[in-house]
Amino acid sequence: MNKARQASEYLSQVPTKTVSLGGFAVHYLDRGEGRPLILVHGGGMWLYSYRHNVGDLSRDFRVCALDMPGYGYTEPLGRIGPMGPGTMSETLLKFMDALGIGSAVLVGHSWGGGWALHFAARHPSRVDGLVLIDSSGLNVRDVPEWELLKVPVLGPLLLRCVTPRVVAKRLERSYFLPGMVTPDLVREVLLPLRFGHNRRIQARISRDQDWRETEEALPGIRQPVLVIWGDRDRYLDAGLVSRFLQALPRAEAHILRNCGHSPHEEFPGEANALIAAFAKKAVCGTR
Repeated sequence: MNKARQASEYLSQVPTKTVSLGGFAVHYLDRGEGRPLILVHGGGMWLYSYRHNVGDLSRDFRVCALDMPGYGYTEPLGRIGPMGPGTMSETLLKFMDALGIGSAVLVGHSWGGGWALHFAARHPSRVDGLVLIDSSGLNVRDVPEWELLKVPVLGPLLLRCVTPRVVAKRLERSYFLPGMVTPDLVREVLLPLRFGHNRRIQARISRDQDWRETEEALPGIRQPVLVIWGDRDRYLDAGLVSRFLQALPRAEAHILRNCGHSPHEEFPGEANALIAAFAKKAVCGTR
């Protein structure tokens, strides 16, 4: 693990910490002061996903970004049980408790958005607002490459075969803008995938992701919600935005033109401005 962390150019420049939360030693960063923002990455990524966002947002907020179980540099401390949205939600709860965070605005990308929604439904008093970036949480099928990871035996085998070329191909599908996928980006995404425990847990997560309970709970989420989406998303179609707006009582949406599945990476300046403005308004509304 230490060798892999040393190989990360990003981690050589960004101070991070680890906190034990029962079943996992969770890797995270904690920057800035003020009302807290918690950044939750999507499947296949780690807190590095928010590399273009932490600096700007930490000027006005306390920004915490964590590697969810099975991703990045978070490590299991014992036997792995079910890894569905409920487990991810409880990880977020333990993380907030450990860092002394009573409530926060949660920012979730892709599967991270689904986990944040599940958390908000279970622990509404801990959530001031939600920012959903090209988010999961609706009971829809994933793209074929992700559906294959759900197949027992096949999923772990596929994850063992991940190469720089495979990672680059997946990232190219994630972005719409040309030139986003660089050797540095591929290396940073691939490094944690070399850990056997991450591959095993990710295969389990893929099988256990069931968004039916999450979608059913959406009408009961009363916190303000900002939905940010790329109009050229090739993983989760922008047409899903209307379903979120219909289901969430206090949701608003902002669609970014000529943008793929990761607006916070493709258009970080615009995404940061939207998140900061929303978070300030959401926090004021809870006081």
